[in-house]
Amino acid sequence: MNSTTSPKPGFYTRSDPARLKRSWRILIADDEALPAELLRRMLIRLGHTVVASAQNGVAVLDLTRELLPDIVLMDLRMPVMDGWTALAQLTHELRTPVVVVSALDDHESLVQAVSAGATAFLTKPVRESELERALELAMARVADLQEIRKGRGQAEPRAQEESSRSAELNQVVQALHETQQQLIIAAQRAAVASFAQELTHEINNALTPIIANAQMIALAERDSESQARAKQIIEQARRIAGWTASFRQVAADYTHEKIEFSFNGIVRDTFALFADHFQRLNIHATYILDERLPLMHGYPDQIQKVWLNLIQNAVEALRVGGTLQATSHYLPNERAVLATLTDSGAGIAREHLPQVFAPGYTTKTMDAQPSGFGWGLFTVHEIIQAHGGTVEITSPVNEHGHGTRVRFVLPLKG
Repeated sequence: MNSTTSPKPGFYTRSDPARLKRSWRILIADDEALPAELLRRMLIRLGHTVVASAQNGVAVLDLTRELLPDIVLMDLRMPVMDGWTALAQLTHELRTPVVVVSALDDHESLVQAVSAGATAFLTKPVRESELERALELAMARVADLQEIRKGRGQAEPRAQEESSRSAELNQVVQALHETQQQLIIAAQRAAVASFAQELTHEINNALTPIIANAQMIALAERDSESQARAKQIIEQARRIAGWTASFRQVAADYTHEKIEFSFNGIVRDTFALFADHFQRLNIHATYILDERLPLMHGYPDQIQKVWLNLIQNAVEALRVGGTLQATSHYLPNERAVLATLTDSGAGIAREHLPQVFAPGYTTKTMDAQPSGFGWGLFTVHEIIQAHGGTVEITSPVNEHGHGTRVRFVLPLKG
């Protein structure tokens, strides 16, 4: 430990894969006692050793230099020196892998942490399974970075003599950038899954007494109007419970069995559900469906959620009326269906298009109808991807600079 010639604990290479699965020495940095204690207990249960705890960024740096931990688990918000500043010094000066554990889950914080050198990002509250995977990811990325640094160190002298070697270095930089982007996406999905679970739990807790009291009213009241209203409360509460359960399912893995169903039938049924909306808002809605399309094999309820979310978005863009058209086209060579939904609404600004599928991203303003929180297109993207398909959005679609077209392809056996 004290020898300056000994390798730093926790550093390994791909040639030594067995060291991926071992007990690591970990330093915890969190100014709040309870979260730090919970992390300490989890780590001990997982077989790791907590070498020390720090309450601010300066103490983190001092303890890391003294104790040389394998990994640092660190919050971003700390006194004296914040986590971002300490993170940059840990990763660039001391080259210690850092797993960020924070209540911050916004896109800007994720990008800033990854740019500062974080090897993994966990959102509080942390689960043991997520913690263990993050530790393994951190150590694996350290090995990758060591190999990249080694290769870069050998390439740079040669690059002075051979200009062609610059292309190889550019590829290394690109690979690092892609790894950072993958880490951001993984952290976002983990945050969505955690949010979905907590949201479902809280809503169900609130719905339970509502349903129970409505059932008691239905039994106690004899007049038909009170019973009808009580039944309506029960039906709507159960509908909300089903909706939140579906949202949680989208964020997690699909567990129920796939079945055969008619894709065109789902389009017709979904349009029928919005018939009153179309008439009230003066929306001319049509569909052109390829009757050659065979039955699909997958999750019909999830495919209907795709159409529900897409049509709801289109309806919100057509508050003053317009046109809406859905199409399906059979692709026999690919054994897939190509579907589109095109509206004549205001469209999506060009600068927003790259982010429309991000979780929680919305272009709605305070003046718009508060009908969503930015999960609709994320849900569409996740469902289509789970079925092995692809989705893209084009806007505008007409010469007047208006309209949006959603185009997605789904294999018949997703």
